[in-house]
Amino acid sequence: CLLQDGQEHYVQSLFSQFNEREHDKALTPQWAGSLARLYTPARYLFHCVQMASAYLAQMGPASTISIAAAFQGMDSFRWLSHTAYRAKELSATFPSKGFGTAERASWENDPAWQGLRELMEKVLVAYDWAECFVALNLVAKPAIEECVLRRLGDSARHHQDTLLGMLADAQAIDSARHRRWSAALVRMACETPGNEAVIRQWIDKWTPLADRAIEAYCAALPDQPNAAQVSIQATRDFRRSLGNGF
Repeated sequence: CLLQDGQEHYVQSLFSQFNEREHDKALTPQWAGSLARLYTPARYLFHCVQMASAYLAQMGPASTISIAAAFQGMDSFRWLSHTAYRAKELSATFPSKGFGTAERASWENDPAWQGLRELMEKVLVAYDWAECFVALNLVAKPAIEECVLRRLGDSARHHQDTLLGMLADAQAIDSARHRRWSAALVRMACETPGNEAVIRQWIDKWTPLADRAIEAYCAALPDQPNAAQVSIQATRDFRRSLGNGF
């Protein structure tokens, strides 16, 4: 809780500082269009992550797991709130770009989002608790973090959007915390014979869907020709860090 409070204080200070500098007025209309298409619709994505995390918390087999998943859900809600806040700010500088009004249409129809939308809609109906954990924390969230946070953050810096780059870095700190508790749970689960094979089977089931989602989203990123390849490799590196041949 203290870590989240500190992170939220930091993000709010970023918003205040960059607002005072009139940061958005320095952004190009072309980049604002990219934000309207590839950034602010992410509040729907983050809400999906929040709901799936809440399911893990509700159905968790132990209180320690439920608490970790609950904090993960709170972080996802913070990401959603930050995105909605930025949509409102950007709408003041770029009223014709659809900030705050066109995101649902983008989420439901833009090719860049359809892979991620399909991925998360299927995660939300993975009712077996253990499979939901694997699908969300070992496959879907790493995919989201690598393309929507890291690669979009890279594009933002390339287009002098320092605020989004720093915001993505702050959210990556949250995601690193989620990965630590997930890794600890996987290590514990694999102490029981048979669990390793089951986890690997679920990873193999969900990974192709996540890879396609990464490719669709990264194809729309400006000035990131290798974004999909880099993001997919990063998800592999994370799972490899779990050991047990994942």
